[in-house]
Amino acid sequence: MRVELLFELENPELPKDNKSIWISFLKNVLSNCNKGKYYGRYFSGTNSKDYTFSVILPKPQFVGEKVLLENNQVKMIFSADDRNKSGLIFYAAFIQAKKRKFPLPEGNAMILTNIRQLREQLIVSSKVMFRTVTGGGLVVREHDKEKNSDRYYTFQDEGFHDTLKTVLKLQANEAGFSEHLAEKITMTPIQCRKVLVKQYGTYVDVTVGIFQLEGDPDLLQYLYQAGMGSKHSMGYGLLDIISQEHE
Repeated sequence: MRVELLFELENPELPKDNKSIWISFLKNVLSNCNKGKYYGRYFSGTNSKDYTFSVILPKPQFVGEKVLLENNQVKMIFSADDRNKSGLIFYAAFIQAKKRKFPLPEGNAMILTNIRQLREQLIVSSKVMFRTVTGGGLVVREHDKEKNSDRYYTFQDEGFHDTLKTVLKLQANEAGFSEHLAEKITMTPIQCRKVLVKQYGTYVDVTVGIFQLEGDPDLLQYLYQAGMGSKHSMGYGLLDIISQEHE
């Protein structure tokens, strides 16, 4: 399931480091829906989550630690895998949160004013051309447990494809797919670039743009719905389909 959420801000600005706002919003709507029945399923432990989102800001201007917006309307595109009814669970939570004020830093606030279900495509090909959705991008992270440090790779870095394979194998396995299917996925950058995104006080290297994925159609469908790569539940990895190669 894929939905578009429209928010109205009291003041047309946000902190530059605003990922935490949207994650807090998702936590808030689940905790207030059905007596918080599903909160622990998504926000307890470290299991990979089967959803993603991207936030689209209206003509943002980055000034210091703030983002100044052209108007007070902000969109979130939220997408979830259908197999465990995550989309329906969040959709019900969004409906209950509609018209409710959600406080933001520095005295600002936002209200969810509209919810619209978006059309999804069914992947039937093993070769699909994707575009990262505005506001997100593909994150590929290598975590060093001993040093408790992270290294982020973009499409132009040596080691990107090997690290992406490792990330996708873990994601596929946690979603119930075999590692063999993830091992067979290949990514070919078509028109990509690197951007830096500030998150929780640090900068993350992100790949945005157009690329082709080749692999099992069911696994590609999962990545399309649940998000692809590291940190996909934190507002990265949301993809739009440009085309499929008919076989």
